Amino acid sequence: MDIQLIILAAGVSAAVATGIAGIAVVSKAFAGRGARQRLEEVTADEYLDEGVAPVILRDLNASSLPLLNLLVEKIPSLRRINALLVQADLSMRLGQFLGIMALAGGGLGFLAWSMSNIWWMGLVSFAAGAAVPVFVLVQKKRRRVAAFEKQFADALDILTGALRAGLAFSGAIQVVAEEAPDPVSKEFTIVFEENRLGLDMKEALRHLAERVDCAELRMFVTAVILQRETGGNLAEILESTAYIIRDRFRILGEVRAMTAQQRFSGLILTLLPLGMAGLFTVMAPDYMRALITDPVGPYIIGGALTLQVIGYLIIRKIVDIKV
Repeated sequence: MDIQLIILAAGVSAAVATGIAGIAVVSKAFAGRGARQRLEEVTADEYLDEGVAPVILRDLNASSLPLLNLLVEKIPSLRRINALLVQADLSMRLGQFLGIMALAGGGLGFLAWSMSNIWWMGLVSFAAGAAVPVFVLVQKKRRRVAAFEKQFADALDILTGALRAGLAFSGAIQVVAEEAPDPVSKEFTIVFEENRLGLDMKEALRHLAERVDCAELRMFVTAVILQRETGGNLAEILESTAYIIRDRFRILGEVRAMTAQQRFSGLILTLLPLGMAGLFTVMAPDYMRALITDPVGPYIIGGALTLQVIGYLIIRKIVDIKV
């Protein structure tokens, strides 16, 4: 019992500390927003006078704290979250995002512990709450990548046409930046401006592949780098690449159509027990009260939720066919 009290006190202290830290980080971010906006406007105007697009003006530091920047270099998971922020096109720093994670996890963990009075429920809820911002970030990144993929084949057609018209590759990149919709336009603008400011085109293309997690884009970058090293007709290479990308999307659409029923069944099987539990709680509270008040009940609920998550992940893995 004493060990449980010690663990409970440590968990509550950690939740409160992380919540306070999250509030401080978020408050500092909002407090400095006006100053940062004014600074960005002045800097952007200065670069616009020189003809440089302000889209490349981005602070790549993970945080204003040197210690956190050092941890990002050492811890792979932090580097992954920092890369997700860039791929999702968010100007938020990693330190601010970690503060939001701490605030969400601390709030949900304290709420779960205060309602259940079970220390491990608070810890599990803390982990779940901290994972919510990451889930939202991943979904935002996936939507941006999906929009990029839909536009990329047409962007390659524009690029091929510009090359056939006699433009250099950097000039063709500028045409895509001006003609294509966002997010393709923004990413190709960054490539063009980086190259114009002195960065080698191969490095600018590699940076593009890091900012956009897209298999088709990596195929394009590899083809261009190989052509620049070995020679060949780049317009024909890009035309073939665009054809392969369109064919891949056609096959991917057929696969998604054939697995739609399985994906929908997995979603139903996951949500149905939760829906039934909520329905019984409203319509027959005495029926569910025994499960909640019994000492073994929370363990049964935790085990059931764990099995639900594992089953959903297994179904997703089965129907996730790579093309």
